[in-house]
Amino acid sequence: MKTSEIIIIGAGPAGLLSAYAAGAKALVLESNPFAGKKLLLSGSGQCNFSNSLSKESFLKELREASHYLKPALYAFDQQAFCQLLQQHDCSWEEADEHKLFPVSRQSASVRDALLKAAKERGASFEYGRKVTKVTRRRSGGFQILAEDESYECEKLILAGGGQSWPQTGSDGSSYRFARSLGHKIINPRPSLASVELDLNTRLGECSGLSLKNIKICMCTDQGRIHDQGDLLFTHKGLSGPVILNNSYLMSRGTRIGLALVEDAHEALSDLIKRDPRKQLNNALKQLNLSDCLISAILHRLGLDGSQVLAVIKAADRKLLANFLQNAVFSVKKVESFDTCMASSGGIDLKEINSRNLESRACPGLYITGEMLNYHAPTGGFNIQLAASTGYLAGLSAASRNA
Repeated sequence: MKTSEIIIIGAGPAGLLSAYAAGAKALVLESNPFAGKKLLLSGSGQCNFSNSLSKESFLKELREASHYLKPALYAFDQQAFCQLLQQHDCSWEEADEHKLFPVSRQSASVRDALLKAAKERGASFEYGRKVTKVTRRRSGGFQILAEDESYECEKLILAGGGQSWPQTGSDGSSYRFARSLGHKIINPRPSLASVELDLNTRLGECSGLSLKNIKICMCTDQGRIHDQGDLLFTHKGLSGPVILNNSYLMSRGTRIGLALVEDAHEALSDLIKRDPRKQLNNALKQLNLSDCLISAILHRLGLDGSQVLAVIKAADRKLLANFLQNAVFSVKKVESFDTCMASSGGIDLKEINSRNLESRACPGLYITGEMLNYHAPTGGFNIQLAASTGYLAGLSAASRNA
């Protein structure tokens, strides 16, 4: 039986920052043979670890979870993250609209810096320790079984991540531990995921086409949702930030409307009045539509692009304008946990004290990162929040009397 005042399950960014904050009181158990396996894959290996938004703007992007996550972000914000990395041989730079990356553009630089920082504070690590069971002792504290080893601790930090990329160890097992300790788990769903569209609505011929700052409207189980951002057509569906950031709200049958042209009825009428002898496919280029998108739209609507504007039937003109104003696509399926970037759902925020991330149902238990039921957009938010919640949990556990 091994003992430690604090045991942390998981050595991703949340676990590493928990270990850094808790220092010599902490022992980290990691199922993989090394720390940060999922972190190493983030951003295609380049690791967009945070962003340079103000704390107020950062929190605004977190929607309904903004108030809850404020204490964690203020405990360890973007500036603190950057300073910690810089102090441990990981220089960083800003690129691509507020996004922060290691100068090396290698995720290992971030992982190595966080691991070094935690070890310098005295935290211990054991690898290849797949936790199989967690129980609450009658006398207080916890007992943990990992492979053929048994551990005891006074305080326990769950930092095992959500359910995305299970091959990295983020397989949802931490939800099971939390449930065994008295927590209700809100059904996890893929997040930051691309969507595959029904065959009759996809525009596969536009694969690779990106649309900037486009308005979308989604009919979801939560009601009608409006948003705006960059979108990418794929061979089978849609991706890009505005889709990824809202994918946790989508499921089979979700309808997505794209405003390809603002005030399309008026815009089309103006084209006809201005140059009635112009061919339709050429005229539509004046609405900032690409050749492939024009071709795909006309094919989908069954319209002849070679006809001149003056002879287009009123019904066809109305059909085209309606589609340009609100091009509707139907979701066949959302990208699975195996390949999506994050997961939503998890432990209800009401069950965890936002000021210290300690469980209200099980004193001495702390919850971090994706295990909590919040959603964050692309652009460095998820790693920053894992680090912030990890730091706050580690600091709280280390300062709380056993």
